[in-house]
Amino acid sequence: MLAIGAHPDDVEIGVGGLLAAHARAQDEITILTLSRGARGGDADSRQNESLASADMLGARLFLKDLVDTEISGGGSTVRIIEEVVQEIQPTIVYTHSSHDRHQDHRAVSEATIVATRRVGTVACYQSPSSTIDFRPTRFVRIDNFLDDKLRLLERFGSQTASRDYLEPEFVTATARYWSRFGGGTAVEPLEVVRETAEFIGAHELTRRES
Repeated sequence: MLAIGAHPDDVEIGVGGLLAAHARAQDEITILTLSRGARGGDADSRQNESLASADMLGARLFLKDLVDTEISGGGSTVRIIEEVVQEIQPTIVYTHSSHDRHQDHRAVSEATIVATRRVGTVACYQSPSSTIDFRPTRFVRIDNFLDDKLRLLERFGSQTASRDYLEPEFVTATARYWSRFGGGTAVEPLEVVRETAEFIGAHELTRRES
């Protein structure tokens, strides 16, 4: 599976529980982060935090250096994603939703939809800047992976002091809210762009373990 984010910590916030479930299922995990997040903190610190998170998951990390807040939805961004897709041949891709206030998130969503046009399953995750138009159609239970998600987010220490949405109580409350649609006690919501039979694996594991 391939998880794509504009900045360090984006994919962990959106699908950290699912990433942990993929790791438990022994799926091959790749994270593509398109900028080092220099506008949101120290780029070197955020790079090291991304590496620590990937290491915790046993994931491969591609960390690019596009300009934070100036990521394009076409051209070079599409080519970067296409190169990674060509190299790893994912069956599942997670990315930003287009229903988002942050311009980088919208751009990455747009570029990913183009670059992953031959990938069987593509789904969009929620971010703290998602708008009310974020309309998930799949609700993945992460009851047994919420603690793993919180531990992943702890890796991003340079952000936790200034980002309320990284507080464990906030993350837990969000997952608890979405459980009203997916059952259990914790859920990560996804907007499914397209879906094939390969969308089982970690998703089936979360259902069985919950």
